[in-house]
Amino acid sequence: MLADSANREAFAQSMAAMDIDPALVQPYDQQLEGVLTATLHFDKPKAHRIPAARRWMAVAAGLALLLGATAAYLHYIFPPHHLKPAATERAIPPGHDGAILTLADGTQLVLDSLQNGVVASQAGAPIQLQNGTLQYSQHTASGPLQYNTISTPNGRQFALILPDGTKVWLNAGSSLRFPAAFTGGERGVTLSGEAYFEVTANSQQPFTVNMGDGKFIEVLGTAFNVNAYTNEPKLTATLLQGAIRINNAGKHYRMRPGEQADLETDKISITTNASTERVLAWKNGYFLFDGVSLEEAMRQLERWYNITVIYENGIPPIRFGGKVNRNTHLNEVLRILARADLKCRLDGNRLIITR
Repeated sequence: MLADSANREAFAQSMAAMDIDPALVQPYDQQLEGVLTATLHFDKPKAHRIPAARRWMAVAAGLALLLGATAAYLHYIFPPHHLKPAATERAIPPGHDGAILTLADGTQLVLDSLQNGVVASQAGAPIQLQNGTLQYSQHTASGPLQYNTISTPNGRQFALILPDGTKVWLNAGSSLRFPAAFTGGERGVTLSGEAYFEVTANSQQPFTVNMGDGKFIEVLGTAFNVNAYTNEPKLTATLLQGAIRINNAGKHYRMRPGEQADLETDKISITTNASTERVLAWKNGYFLFDGVSLEEAMRQLERWYNITVIYENGIPPIRFGGKVNRNTHLNEVLRILARADLKCRLDGNRLIITR
């Protein structure tokens, strides 16, 4: 029925008449087809002639029944708060590539407003921006060691290549402090927030990631993700390739690929066969809600859409499942989450959860 182009055109017109976004109905086409087929079952007519007036009355009755069934079904799967928002509702766009680079002398560069090319120079070595990635050249530093900081405010993410060739992807609401050149016996950086590392191997100069409070990671050459947001209940490190040594308040553990370490106060908990798809969802361009709590989902949305979430009547015990593209506008994400009976409203950049 809906596969027929004429019927689809009529269906789209009925959706517009009811002020319903057709995109929201697409996943339910097959279910709706079943409902309409069951409701509107037309037997093949016999070969006798029916007067024109009666034929038009039958068509009109059929159309009325079709629209009635469609409206009833859509009201069932989309309660009134799922209807297309008024034209005056401000759409909040998704985050984008961008960061702020703070040089050792305090100079700040807003990278998302700069073009490809050399953006700064330190100790005679150029710092280049190329297609959304900041790259430091490998060089021997002269003079005192200079530390820079790259930060991604909420609503932005960024990638950079450190002086040793290590690649780092920063999630929203994160910062990384690092030297303009790696000298001495180790390569040390300090992370706040979340980042994915692909570390260049160098057994003579181990790579370390410091997360504060006695928590740090020792690396020789590997790929791993670290979630060290201060508003998350625990710090997590997930190993994809190679080997790392996790340290927490004097306790140590050498991790294997596929393991995830949870660090709390002075304890290290290990999960084997961790969901690397979920851990790297942010880097790969989507949210993966696989049974996450409302609080956890909202913290991710706060960082990516640069909003503040307020719980008007406490935190509802809702859990979510599914995958959502991070390029989706917030308003559409909320429509998807509303299928779990989430009730909320937007007030500027404040998302107010009412249930």
